[in-house]
Amino acid sequence: MDPDFVDQLFKGLLHTEVTKKVHRDVYPAISPSRPELSQAGRVILVPGAGTGVGHSIARSFVRASADTIIILGRRADVLAEAVTKLEQEAKITGTNTKIIARTCDVVNMAEVDAFWKDLAKQGIIVDVFVNNVAKFTDPKPILELGADEVWSQMEVNAKSPLYFVEKFYAQPSEKQKFLVNVTSAVIHMTENPQVAERPSYILSKMAGTMLFQLIALHVPPEKMQIVTMHLGVVYGDGWKAMGFPPDRFDSDELCGSFAVWCASEEAEFLHGRFAWSSWDVEELATGKIRERIESDPEYLRASIIGANCSI
Repeated sequence: MDPDFVDQLFKGLLHTEVTKKVHRDVYPAISPSRPELSQAGRVILVPGAGTGVGHSIARSFVRASADTIIILGRRADVLAEAVTKLEQEAKITGTNTKIIARTCDVVNMAEVDAFWKDLAKQGIIVDVFVNNVAKFTDPKPILELGADEVWSQMEVNAKSPLYFVEKFYAQPSEKQKFLVNVTSAVIHMTENPQVAERPSYILSKMAGTMLFQLIALHVPPEKMQIVTMHLGVVYGDGWKAMGFPPDRFDSDELCGSFAVWCASEEAEFLHGRFAWSSWDVEELATGKIRERIESDPEYLRASIIGANCSI
């Protein structure tokens, strides 16, 4: 693989100028072991946590002392292996987190309904929902993929999350709920040639991002805090298959720990907004960035750049 190509690719994927400090691994402010970020007493739901980023996020919630973590997926064998790993993590960290696995196809509404009905029957209330499941397609223009394939991505990346949130929000509990939406920087990197190869993924992830942004307009954070996060550039099977070395990538513990931070009261100022997991949270919460968040309703939200400025 051409080293110059690799350098240019990662320069584009990792470049950001929002915060001066940019992290590639966990740092003290988002450490799951911080008492201020404790998830003790909470039930966490993470679809797609059998492998990859979802598993990393579930592991970070274990480290944050979550009472129970529910993981969903279509493959029972993958879930069983993930449960074993997460239970081992709970033993190592001494958190005693209970791990529950359920097979569920997130686009099968009957299965989703059955899952939520079973929780209600058991008296289980989910406190934190991490919207993590996503679907990719081949790198082709939208018209070559065709309407059926494009819509299948919308089903996973936009419709399914809406259905889950309806069930999550409707639970009979007055406790504050936390929703962490895992999206991707592709929604604002359409000029990048490698990103532009998958326009259907951009479309569906933008739709999902906008979905949560609009929900947040009418739901106060005191009832359901909603933060959308870019997980970072995390090594996985796809990157491995393309021959990329793991040392180029962000730590999977960074995105997991950032997700825990997003599910804390410290992240309330980002309600309805979008943030990269690599951005320094102390810079986000203070100074000029915080001032802009408080004064600019469009900042870190999906919009049309330049449409509201006077020329």
